[in-house]
Amino acid sequence: MSMQLPEASRAATLARRLLGRVRQSQRARYERALRALEASILVGQDDLAGARHLLINLDLQADDTLAATILRYVEWRHGEREETCAPDTADYLVAPIGARAVCRILSLCVSAAIAFDRLRFAVSANLATEALQLARDRYGNNSPMTTFPAALLAQVAYEQGRLDEAEALLRPRVAVIRTCGLPECVARTSVLLARLAFHRGRARAALALLRDAEALGHTRRWGRLISITSTEYTRTLQALRFDQQQRTESQAAARKRAVFPLPSYHHARSGMENGSCDAAMRFSTVENSLRRACAAASAESVEDSCELLVTCLRIGAARGLCMAFADAGRPLLALLERLYYALPTDNPELADLRPYIAMLLRSTIPSTREDSSSVTYRSLSSRETGILQMIALGMSNKRIAQSLGITPETVKSHAKSIFVKLASHTRAQAVARAEAVGFL
Repeated sequence: MSMQLPEASRAATLARRLLGRVRQSQRARYERALRALEASILVGQDDLAGARHLLINLDLQADDTLAATILRYVEWRHGEREETCAPDTADYLVAPIGARAVCRILSLCVSAAIAFDRLRFAVSANLATEALQLARDRYGNNSPMTTFPAALLAQVAYEQGRLDEAEALLRPRVAVIRTCGLPECVARTSVLLARLAFHRGRARAALALLRDAEALGHTRRWGRLISITSTEYTRTLQALRFDQQQRTESQAAARKRAVFPLPSYHHARSGMENGSCDAAMRFSTVENSLRRACAAASAESVEDSCELLVTCLRIGAARGLCMAFADAGRPLLALLERLYYALPTDNPELADLRPYIAMLLRSTIPSTREDSSSVTYRSLSSRETGILQMIALGMSNKRIAQSLGITPETVKSHAKSIFVKLASHTRAQAVARAEAVGFL
């Protein structure tokens, strides 16, 4: 739980030696538990292939929830098809007790990560929220167990354009994530915070965050973190160079480029009709397609970039994508502006994309705010603060009412007042915003 990997590795080695003294009738049960522990340590060391090798031939049983969760995560990261991945053996209807709470949190996080990659953002947010509330309830608001669900919830909020909420979820946990977070959590957090800084006009801070994350990857020998942060660093530098180049051009030239007519759209349309079903799309696939469109736009290959872009716009409009377009690269945003003015109004299928493109362009305007704490909300009363603290621990209205000696209807009334004052629609959003402005 505390991610002290060297100590855990030594303990596992000692357990492996002691296993020889266990009676043969009990050895199989201990062997499965020890393999799950060893696989957990390998995942913490970012050795996914080693973890898969340990578990792939293990005869998993119904109570091997931790091993099944790890194997499911590793196979998903390796790109296995859904039908060939390890099944999810967790019983989510049974309240977790003791160490089973750790398995429940990890199972929910893996399901949330898979749902996010399948562009099911609402499902991902709900699963991550449940995992975060369970981790808060059992281990504390800033414990290592809250880091992975908080990073997943922040990623959903960020992708849907709720930047303040994403930053509020990550900022209080940065130190814990860097010290105790899984490689997956550290990578997601580092990239998210760097992109948040860049969109707020703090490019130097973004580059510094990525350099620190890359150094951490070298220290811990996390090759995947090094690769991810290095790629993101290069992308950020390219965006900066593009911005500088744009500032050197005259406004007249930019206006002329904005209204320049694009080629015909039958290619993009036929591409959707002949095979691209958005139900089979993944977030990673959309990201790669947008990057290819950005590269084609940079090379002035307008027709190729337009075909890819319109396909991604259809998927994004249906699934609620937002920041993926901004993060693909500055040339893509310039192409979006050209596309907005060039879309034919007599084609309903393409004209319907105009308001979505306008929303994307408005949401990608760089902000000059230094941090989310500049947002002001109405202050909470002492009773509302106490109730919000209990909400942050994952307590239901009924449990809060029992603890305070009031009725559940009174708790609901206070909760509604909290939501109004914090301009929130969900419990997780209210807690995140309260943490951001110092109410908790």
